[in-house]
Amino acid sequence: MIKFLRSRIFLIQICLALVFTCLCVYGAYLFLNNYAKTGEAIEVPNLEGLDIIEAEAALKSEGLYAEIIDSLYQQGDRGGLVLDQEPRATSLVKKDRKIYLTISRYQTPTVIVPNVLNQSIAIAINKLTRRGFLIGQQIPKPDPCNGCPIGLEIRGKKLLEGTKLPKGTKIDLIIGMSDDEGEVLAPALYGLTPDEAKLLLTSYGLNVGALVITDAMNNGDSLAAKVYDQSEKPGTFLKTGSAIGVFASPDILKLPNVNLDSVKASIQ
Repeated sequence: MIKFLRSRIFLIQICLALVFTCLCVYGAYLFLNNYAKTGEAIEVPNLEGLDIIEAEAALKSEGLYAEIIDSLYQQGDRGGLVLDQEPRATSLVKKDRKIYLTISRYQTPTVIVPNVLNQSIAIAINKLTRRGFLIGQQIPKPDPCNGCPIGLEIRGKKLLEGTKLPKGTKIDLIIGMSDDEGEVLAPALYGLTPDEAKLLLTSYGLNVGALVITDAMNNGDSLAAKVYDQSEKPGTFLKTGSAIGVFASPDILKLPNVNLDSVKASIQ
């Protein structure tokens, strides 16, 4: 046995076995490398904000494919824009991979106008905004239900409960005002954004008059603007439906020396 292990025939068989094993391993490596297309990773382009047709063309040029898995309503966006993608931009994927897209909906969904009459203004506004409607003007009208929404309008035309309207429709509220109780105290708006100021005034049965944003160099400054002055000072008695001019600026040094936390708390 020992003599055979030392023989030339045994050594040749060992060498042949090693060569065969190496060839098998190398062959398997080549097969798997070709099958998995290792080394052909493609970087996923950023598609967000592109039209779906543009996105499909961009993917096709890279050997990738688009598949729409969802559509969402985005107020102000036109339909067919890519809102989200998976895998994310700059991810590495193989050729022929599907990229799953969420796009903006082409048609604005419609919702039913809820019953908001003869309730508090705050409840009425909450019901409407939760359905996706925008609040327009509050128009005072003599009525025993003081401070109550007694009607709805769109551009001067009466709006009935149960009507189906597109999301984002602006609705005006007709607010009842009795002869002897038609006044409210103007709230403090200091430190609020213009949108927060409008929300607070609306809850009081008041409207935003002129909106003046000063010291704004770009859109980012406008978004960061805070109210530093108002045409009617806090505590002034105003008729329901009156308008208050609002002055805002991104310069926080213009804000008056008031308790801004208590003003913020008033819109919660």
